[in-house]
Amino acid sequence: MMRIINFLLILAVIGLSVGLYDIKYKAEEAVRHARQLEQRIANEQEAIRVLRAEWSYLNQPERLQELANRYTTLRPLSAGQIGSFEDVPMPHMADEFYAPSGRQPLGGYAGGIAPGAPGSTIQ
Repeated sequence: MMRIINFLLILAVIGLSVGLYDIKYKAEEAVRHARQLEQRIANEQEAIRVLRAEWSYLNQPERLQELANRYTTLRPLSAGQIGSFEDVPMPHMADEFYAPSGRQPLGGYAGGIAPGAPGSTIQ
């Protein structure tokens, strides 16, 4: 009976040793993979910084103006190219803003008639 228990315990120790060995190398592989990912992230962030610096250089107004002068025939826009004052539609004079319909003048200081005076609409 004692030999069977010893044999089972030796098998358990061997099984646990193999399991521990496997877990250890899986953990090391995970750490190695995490470091590779961190390095790739750092490389991508550096590439983004370089691209942003290049974008800032390429979008400088002086550089763009010089390229526009060199490669296009564009000229500054004049007000006459947009339209004239006659092109703007005028509102109808019957609008309430210009001629309030059916309203009595305000009383008091606003209309020249004191409140409570005959002909005043404000009591």
